[in-house]
Amino acid sequence: MTILVMGSGAVGGCYGGLLARAGEDVVFVARGEHLEAINRDGLRVESAATGDFVVRPKAVARPDGTWQAELVLFCVKSYQNEEAMNVVAPAVGDRTTILTLQNGIGGGDQLASRFGADKVLLGAAYIDAMRIRPGVVADVGNSTRIIFGHTDGRRTESAKRTEVILKQAGIDAVLSENVLTALWNKLVYICALSGMSCITRAPFHDVLRCPETLGMTERVMREAYHVGKAEGVSLDDDLVETTLAGFLQEENFVSSMYLDLVAGKPLELDVLNGAVSRKGKALGVPTPTNDFIAACLSIAYATRRADPR
Repeated sequence: MTILVMGSGAVGGCYGGLLARAGEDVVFVARGEHLEAINRDGLRVESAATGDFVVRPKAVARPDGTWQAELVLFCVKSYQNEEAMNVVAPAVGDRTTILTLQNGIGGGDQLASRFGADKVLLGAAYIDAMRIRPGVVADVGNSTRIIFGHTDGRRTESAKRTEVILKQAGIDAVLSENVLTALWNKLVYICALSGMSCITRAPFHDVLRCPETLGMTERVMREAYHVGKAEGVSLDDDLVETTLAGFLQEENFVSSMYLDLVAGKPLELDVLNGAVSRKGKALGVPTPTNDFIAACLSIAYATRRADPR
């Protein structure tokens, strides 16, 4: 299968690397030193889940329009969506499937508006990945899981074929008829992790150890949970409690948005706490804690989008 990986950093690099190792025809979109390193030395994946390996796929700054991908893994940060859609457009044809593995909610709507809803699969990626240096990515967890599907639950031929290709590469892929449940489960989790780390400017283990911020963390999740329920998404009654228990059992969680904040990079606020706040207003669901986080981070969100460095 011809696969285009849009965003060859942490998530895209790890999943795309596994697909390349399995013999798929994978082309990575990269830039700068990362692009040069992949083309010079190959892509090195350091994986706790699958073992370390090096692949030598093709990497380009952008598709040239002479070929079309059968599958696009869309793995950029949400604030890069407009630019990224323009980049992949020459490689998207009638038989192309686009699987988005982005955090938050809303990115799939943008892709569907641009390329058509039938082409788009929403996915929740459960991988703890990072880019170590140019040409080297790593996953440090024990999971390669992807839960994905169409929003209406259809098991289309393209979706089933995507599941097969992912599984053959050693990826724990699950084609779900309820992908929105997976996306909102992850949103509840990541709104707490990212929102609270960023608003307190503190590592998440410190957030959990302070009674005041621990209580605020629970309120962030409960508000997101109620917005999801109001959206008609099927969520377990004890989702907040089980998510919080998971946080307390293993405190060494690191938010990529917090790392971006510290590094002076743009933030994915609009699809996380900002999305909960926005949807809450539209649905008449109070979200004061997420409103507060979204408002306080809005200056960094706006200024860094204007000057992404």
